[in-house]
Amino acid sequence: MKTGLAISPAEISKSIITFGDSYNDTVKEIIDCSRVIDNDGVVFIKCASRLLSNFGMTRAGPFHGDLEEKLYSCWNAVGANLKEINNSVLNSGLLRDRYILELNEQKREELIAQIWLITKKLLPFTMGKTSYGLVGASKILFSVFPEIVLPVDNAEWIRFFQTVDLGDVLHRMVFDIRKWEGITGKQLNDLDQKKRLTTLPSFYNVMAMLARPKTY
Repeated sequence: MKTGLAISPAEISKSIITFGDSYNDTVKEIIDCSRVIDNDGVVFIKCASRLLSNFGMTRAGPFHGDLEEKLYSCWNAVGANLKEINNSVLNSGLLRDRYILELNEQKREELIAQIWLITKKLLPFTMGKTSYGLVGASKILFSVFPEIVLPVDNAEWIRFFQTVDLGDVLHRMVFDIRKWEGITGKQLNDLDQKKRLTTLPSFYNVMAMLARPKTY
């Protein structure tokens, strides 16, 4: 949403193109790759490495240097939690691309609480000298749960969502998507003509970027 109005489906579709092939191809790759998370962290390392590198987060900060070693530390801290959520998605019988919206309210609240718990476990590994770690943690979680988590950059944390709680962000995302789909009569995850972005958070990321204050 921006200026109290729903961003048009055509504007979102156009913006997907302007995001560029690098972002769109990377997101498609992690959506495909993260469908099943293995017990050893191989999928986690592959997806997180791909996304962090694409977003330029390995040039400096906590992910500069031996990225694989650092991500294995993350996996050791949260891998069991990630597997538990992945198994829930696989066994839910719900459409993965619309999973967070299709969950009933109680299960969605439980899921969001789990995601926030995992986020806090990741912060010691994602904090840097100039970052509180929220950006890195959200991007890592998006890389394995592109059907659930939003990759939030600094400008979005500060100027759009105005919170330090990823749970608050996910609640806002669900609310906005429901409202947008109710107004437009469209399903958000149907707007990429090339079918690379398919999950609700991957589309909402486009909406959030469009809605950021232009003066930031």
